[in-house]
Amino acid sequence: MKKPVLCLAVAALSAGFTLNANAQATPGQIVSALENKFGVYPGERRNHTKGICFTGEFQATPEAAVLSRSPLFQGAVIPVTGRFSQAGGNLHIADHTPNGHGMALRFTLPDGQLHQMAMLDLPFFDVATPEGFLQKQLATTPDPATGKPDPAKIQAFKQAFPETQRLAQALAGQSRIPAGYHRLTYNSINTFILENADGQATPVRWSFIPGQDKPAYLDPEQAKSLDANYLLQALQTQLKAGDIHWNMHITLANEGDQLTDPSQPWSGAHKVIKAGTLQLQTVDTSADAACRSVNFDPLRLSDGVKASDDPVLQARSPAYAISFGKRSQEASQQQ
Repeated sequence: MKKPVLCLAVAALSAGFTLNANAQATPGQIVSALENKFGVYPGERRNHTKGICFTGEFQATPEAAVLSRSPLFQGAVIPVTGRFSQAGGNLHIADHTPNGHGMALRFTLPDGQLHQMAMLDLPFFDVATPEGFLQKQLATTPDPATGKPDPAKIQAFKQAFPETQRLAQALAGQSRIPAGYHRLTYNSINTFILENADGQATPVRWSFIPGQDKPAYLDPEQAKSLDANYLLQALQTQLKAGDIHWNMHITLANEGDQLTDPSQPWSGAHKVIKAGTLQLQTVDTSADAACRSVNFDPLRLSDGVKASDDPVLQARSPAYAISFGKRSQEASQQQ
């Protein structure tokens, strides 16, 4: 079992804890904050550390091709390398811990291009800026003296970043303990811009909605008896029993929708199209599973899909790169 290497900069970061919502958070600071909060498992990701690799296929609908000229949406069957994950940097977190969950996808397009997505089982994000994400990690880092986060810092964070209350209210009463990765809806969170063959641009957000019409989350009492790694077992059982797939739905922005703030939900009626189907084929638990070496940078996009100016989305790419570089170097040193 891998054990985390505790970072010595915890005290320094805690001492530098600020609550300036307009300050600039660097990708390096974000990665360091995650390392200090969770420790470092050499060779592993700094966030969404615990995960499961899978393979699958994606095929788009004709409606998707109307919105985007990307090869992803032209109707070919696209091979997929994917990863399910638990939010945070704890490699050994129990699956029945209330948490956020992710699904990351790498599409290998017919022309050899790669297109990637990284999504969450949240309706929208909890903070509007990279600074908010950084301050959240600092505020929730356990105090070395108590082993628990400082309640005063958490309260100060909530006051400085009041947008976090929107997500808290949206998730109120939800256990956040999944019945299975295959039961969850995964959302892009950020806004992207689709461009069609005529150059027409459409701001969108998307969701991957599971084919199984069953509850996504478990009752906490029901979850107590489950194994710490039941999400893998549930995937393997369902895959043997039958089909696992998601329908990709693309939501078109209305005039006035917030395009650069992932903490702002799009409310009211919107045009939604079914853009395609993702079919899960295999679950790979081997040490050299394909997804382990993939940096699921959500800004690796094909022609016909562009990133919005959302600062959280723009910050993800360099932070992912720093994490990828560190774990790659550690992995090579372990060989």
